[in-house]
Amino acid sequence: MSSRIVPSNVNPADPVATPPPANPARTRIAGILLAIGATAWAIGTVIVGDKIQEGIQTLDTITGMLFVVGLFAFVWTVMATRGAGDGWTRIIPAGLLVLLSGAFLLNALSFGYARHDDFPLPLMILDACWPLGQLGMLVLGIAIAVRGRSQGANRWLPLLAGMWFPVTMVAQIFGGSTVSVYVSAAWLLATHAHLGLRLALHPTPSNR
Repeated sequence: MSSRIVPSNVNPADPVATPPPANPARTRIAGILLAIGATAWAIGTVIVGDKIQEGIQTLDTITGMLFVVGLFAFVWTVMATRGAGDGWTRIIPAGLLVLLSGAFLLNALSFGYARHDDFPLPLMILDACWPLGQLGMLVLGIAIAVRGRSQGANRWLPLLAGMWFPVTMVAQIFGGSTVSVYVSAAWLLATHAHLGLRLALHPTPSNR
């Protein structure tokens, strides 16, 4: 029986792959857009209230577009810094950018329609981008939390923000539309707007 030593093909001197450094200016802008968008939509939904059940409301549509812009900026930053990880999870933010673009386009093209039932088939297809995009935000939040590249509250706030859709649906089922409006607005402010504010004020990574 003999043994031999096989030299390692890993050179300690070789550079180790590291995530791209965060761009403070880009992160700050993304944070500002996320905070403004989430706050605007939260206020818009409260003002519109139960009227949303009657059909498409202009204020809700416009503030919803602002919200999507904020999400898009945040997801773009996550993708640029590989905040969701270096493996297959890198496709999560890329796919989300497509869904969020579809959600924005839906709102932009919905002007002139009284109800969602009036949408032609292409807009009905785009309509799926809203719930799918929000579920995608939950998947992204899980990836960010598991990956742990962000630290402190910034690691967990994306996960909590991603829970907005299921939390709002539960509130709708058990409390009705009025309760769900206020739960939705509170959740947007406590998670999305909070995260955006933190990124705007502290754009460089830290253990806070």
